Amino acid sequence: MQRGPRHVRVLGLTAIVLLASALTSTGPVEVVFAADVPWVLPTVPPRCSSQQSNSGDVEGCLLSSNPGEPDERGWPRPPFPGENGGGFPGTGWHFSGSQYNGSPALAAWEAGFVTNQTQVGSIRPGQITSQPDALPLFMNFFAEIQARGYVLRSGSGAYSFRCTASTRKDCRGLTRSSLSNHAFGLAADINVSANPMQTNYGMNGASACQTPIRTDMPQWVIQVAEKWGLYWGGYGWSGGCSSPDQFKTSASRDPMHFEFNGTVDQARAILCHNLGYTAKFEVVADDGDIEDRCFGPIVPPAGTRMVIHTDAPNGATAALVNLTSTSARGFGYFTAESCTTDPPEVRGWSNGNMRPFRDVAGTAIVPLDSQGRFCLYNSVATHSIVDVLGFFAPSSSAPNGSLYTPITPVRTNDSRQRPFCTPEGVCTAVGPIPGNTEIANVSASPVDAVATVANLTIVLPSTAGFLTADDCAVLQPGDHQPHSNINFAAGDIVANLTLSPSETTDNGEQFCTYSQSSTQELIDVQGYFAPAAQGGLGYNSLTPSRLADTRGCWTDQVTLVERCGQLNAAGDIMHLKAPTGAKAVVITLTTDNAVLTGSFVSAAPCSVITTGVHEFSNVNPVVGSAIANAAIVPVDPDGTFCVYISHPMHVMVDLMGTFNNSGLRFLATTPVRVHDSRTPG
Repeated sequence: MQRGPRHVRVLGLTAIVLLASALTSTGPVEVVFAADVPWVLPTVPPRCSSQQSNSGDVEGCLLSSNPGEPDERGWPRPPFPGENGGGFPGTGWHFSGSQYNGSPALAAWEAGFVTNQTQVGSIRPGQITSQPDALPLFMNFFAEIQARGYVLRSGSGAYSFRCTASTRKDCRGLTRSSLSNHAFGLAADINVSANPMQTNYGMNGASACQTPIRTDMPQWVIQVAEKWGLYWGGYGWSGGCSSPDQFKTSASRDPMHFEFNGTVDQARAILCHNLGYTAKFEVVADDGDIEDRCFGPIVPPAGTRMVIHTDAPNGATAALVNLTSTSARGFGYFTAESCTTDPPEVRGWSNGNMRPFRDVAGTAIVPLDSQGRFCLYNSVATHSIVDVLGFFAPSSSAPNGSLYTPITPVRTNDSRQRPFCTPEGVCTAVGPIPGNTEIANVSASPVDAVATVANLTIVLPSTAGFLTADDCAVLQPGDHQPHSNINFAAGDIVANLTLSPSETTDNGEQFCTYSQSSTQELIDVQGYFAPAAQGGLGYNSLTPSRLADTRGCWTDQVTLVERCGQLNAAGDIMHLKAPTGAKAVVITLTTDNAVLTGSFVSAAPCSVITTGVHEFSNVNPVVGSAIANAAIVPVDPDGTFCVYISHPMHVMVDLMGTFNNSGLRFLATTPVRVHDSRTPG
């Protein structure tokens, strides 16, 4: 039984939904088989056609072997002992007697593997390690045969960095062509003692193919494996035995062994077909081509560039969106970017940060191509959700579009200290706001605004959940909201920039918020969009750039003092310069290495930011995590804006765009969910 390497990511395989209920059911599972005896004289099924192999429908046939090594079929290329000189096996290689797993020389290679997160029958979490696109095939195979009554008693190992058992496992004197499929994470052994590897010889002129195999596997187990695209070693190596009638003087059989010999695309197609999903998600491949993929319960792997269709109106060149990461498999970040450019492997900016197995939302204004698309990149495996809140277009395409008016941030609601009211006017002196309660919020706009921009902070919710902001006349309380603005876990303090459609009432401009969970709620209004006739600023997209990162070197734009790698002290103020002509900047603020829970970061014109406690905030850092939030910050006449830091932490500031006297107009729309990678095809 192989344990996973030390350097692995974790992949949640909720893809094993077909049979998990049978494996965990408290009631009996009735199974009827035509034959349940070991298949000791097997006959190889017909080869799958190219059409079958590429469509994923490989049940009843054997996935056609592809020529070349796995890395020639789209799988990553591993290192090899001794290939960099310096003697065999080379620096950083440690052989345990059976494998090189965990060697420092394999750290980068093993970082690309994933392990099963969930228990599947007798297979424990973390027991199976494989490639992200191959692991679901093995895990669904294991789930199905156990649900149908086959008992997995031992083995079930997958990743084992070594050469083949028929050569030398330590690879001495061999080339990489001798690497086992186990080294690629494309093979697994089960019930080893009952299914030993053997070489049979023909006796007295009989064929070796007529010698019964030592195995405990009935034929249906092998057929299930083939449905998931796996080749059974019991058929034999070096051509194997096609049937007992074939004549061979010797036959090497390995009935414990199952391996995947197809391409990455074929692995994806088999998974989609067997789970009943259509490949409806578009992903930019490494060569720049757009491929159709299915995800559903499969978490999109790290490095995915998902094509997001926003259904933008004609002429729109940017969209205001809420981006949500869910089920992330580690700490990381996501960026909204062009689908046609060739971005660097490590982005120099971000639109939000992920936390393992947390729902994290972030707002962004993203440029669109002529088809109304942008790409969402995730640095770690995660599901993604995109809600469109509005669009930006030139005045020629949007003569009735709105312009933005920034204001000095003002706290219009704090349920910890102030009364809060329902849209019907029923008010409560102080929170927390009960779950399933809709409350009205003041827009702070002196004119008939179409939408309000506010920083919304949730404090100490009773349970995990989400909050939705919308026009009070549209927002309907209930569990199934069509979009969300902020996500949280029980006990969180978390913020997100929010755009909400607003309505004119007798009490002024209002918008409403709703949460299923009981929580305290803070609203800091930053500005509003109103008809162009009432004045305002237009939006200008920029190529994202990092203005400051206190983890490295940066220069304060007022004091002109350069600081390198110093943690900001409590009460520090960062002075930053906006592009020429900007009246407001759209930035992403990211905090890291915070030392105190309850600390915060505030961004505003430098004329507003002074030492001392500010009533408004933009980011609520979390000790041990990188936390990001967008902000639209007014700029002083001298072209500066400031960031106030309440307690020691690092801060990164990324510039995304500006508002000035000319630019794009805002097209308000009913918030709508345009992408959710969790949905099946």
